[in-house]
Amino acid sequence: MKGAADLVAKVAAPASPPSGWLFHLFVLLHIICVVGGFGGMAYRAFVLDLARRRGDVATAGILGAYGQISSVAEVLIYGAAVFGVAAVAAGGHHSYFARPWLFAAVVIYVVMVGLLHGLVRPAERNYRRALLELAQAPSMPPPARPPQMAEMDRLQRRIGAGMGTFNVLLLGALYLMVFRP
Repeated sequence: MKGAADLVAKVAAPASPPSGWLFHLFVLLHIICVVGGFGGMAYRAFVLDLARRRGDVATAGILGAYGQISSVAEVLIYGAAVFGVAAVAAGGHHSYFARPWLFAAVVIYVVMVGLLHGLVRPAERNYRRALLELAQAPSMPPPARPPQMAEMDRLQRRIGAGMGTFNVLLLGALYLMVFRP
């Protein structure tokens, strides 16, 4: 019991802020990755909606370019986790790993990455596939809609809901990182 009480006291005790050039370098790299990665992802659903309003050829171009930007942003999101953990480790206060706010932020991060890979990216892949099918399909008279349009509507709603949830979770993680409740 004494060991557990010592651990709780150690975790609950205020620690001096970490210092050292390596710690500050990792924090800087963490912040750069957060801004670049999450900033690049924040408008994903908006770009999809904008591309859809432009038309077939423009849509394919916009989605292709934004797909490349999103790929770089996803790598930066992984870098944010790596450099964040490295900063905590380099800070010398390993009790930070036991802080509830840090644990909650990591859980939110894992949920965000799972949402991105499990919901948003597959829906975007299917959206691009339906878009290509639509471009190859013969044109229909105005009152009729090709079946790909209904699928694209459904996928757009799914991507929008996924990215909306992603953005709300991002706000929660930012709150935890800034205010450390």
